[in-house]
Amino acid sequence: MTKKIFAIIIAALICASFVFSASAYTQQYVIDYADKLSSSEIEELDSFAEKIEAAYGVTVLFCITEGTGDVTAAEFASGTYSDYTDNENGLIIVHDDWNKAYSVFTSGNADEYFSDAAIDSMTDAYDTDDSYYGGIYACYELAEEYLENGYSGGYVNDSEPLNNGTDTIGASEEKDGVSIIWLPVSLLIGLLVGFLIINSIASKNKSVHMQKNATVYTRPGSMVITGSADNFLYSNVEKKEKPKQQNKN
Repeated sequence: MTKKIFAIIIAALICASFVFSASAYTQQYVIDYADKLSSSEIEELDSFAEKIEAAYGVTVLFCITEGTGDVTAAEFASGTYSDYTDNENGLIIVHDDWNKAYSVFTSGNADEYFSDAAIDSMTDAYDTDDSYYGGIYACYELAEEYLENGYSGGYVNDSEPLNNGTDTIGASEEKDGVSIIWLPVSLLIGLLVGFLIINSIASKNKSVHMQKNATVYTRPGSMVITGSADNFLYSNVEKKEKPKQQNKN
């Protein structure tokens, strides 16, 4: 019984670790192949981009690389976008730091918010900053501004304003974050699954029960004694005549 309880506790802890690991995962929005940013800087920029995506449903990725290998800049941008997000609405700006060039890939309705002029202004903001971190942060500030204007009837594509009655044209629905209520629910589901698995394994160990009669453990007729003999190995038996007692007169 103690082993069974211990196994259930271990299963629960494993399930809980999976739950919290999944809840702690955050998508990577800034891809630094050139090692220009510290981990803390990437974390802050990812947080900014995640806030933008949650508010407007549009993913904005930024990638720093040293060349694009055997593929074209456009292929590298589109491939990197698909590798790092499955959101159909978004864009990625790739800065080839080695060749001092940019490549941009837009997906879904992102081009309704980010015109060529808008993207140029974002890359200009990136170039004019003294640090990689500050430049990307400036890009995200402009991205947030363009998306906010699109939602509020401001200028989209730097040319025509949206009407107030149709100021959400092209905008995807706002993404809801994962509610914290799913943490205990997922934990309870993990406990239930772990209990059922352990209980199933333990039940298979109850197919044989202790019997009071020893004959239950033998094959019928296999213990019939048909003869007996005393055999002594490596022993000598000496016989001596018992002396007769003499009568005393």
